[in-house]
Amino acid sequence: MRLHHLTLTLVGLVFAIGLLGANAPVFAAPAVVPAAATPLPPGPKTPPSGAAMAQTCAGCHGTDGRLHAAAFMPLAGMPTAQFVQAMRDFRDGKRPATLMRHVAEGFSDGEIDAMARYFVQVKPE
Repeated sequence: MRLHHLTLTLVGLVFAIGLLGANAPVFAAPAVVPAAATPLPPGPKTPPSGAAMAQTCAGCHGTDGRLHAAAFMPLAGMPTAQFVQAMRDFRDGKRPATLMRHVAEGFSDGEIDAMARYFVQVKPE
């Protein structure tokens, strides 16, 4: 009985393929993509600013790090050394976190320093 169902399924599949692509080959050769005539434009010459990178924090910590909620520490006005230490500890797994480790892993030491210099200048509300 199972063999009969399998046979009917295969026949139906072959019929459907025939209807869908009767004039097209089943296994077409991949299209040849010509090489680009012009090279891609160069990337940014300078890394994003601390202010630009800090915007990745806004979803949880609020615009400019000004969110005051029990679950999220406000970043606005945070001392540079405190921000840097926290981010590096999150990144290195020294400070437990559910999300911040993954976020911090995306930033180099220089980028963390740039964000710290930005947040220390932002006045808390």
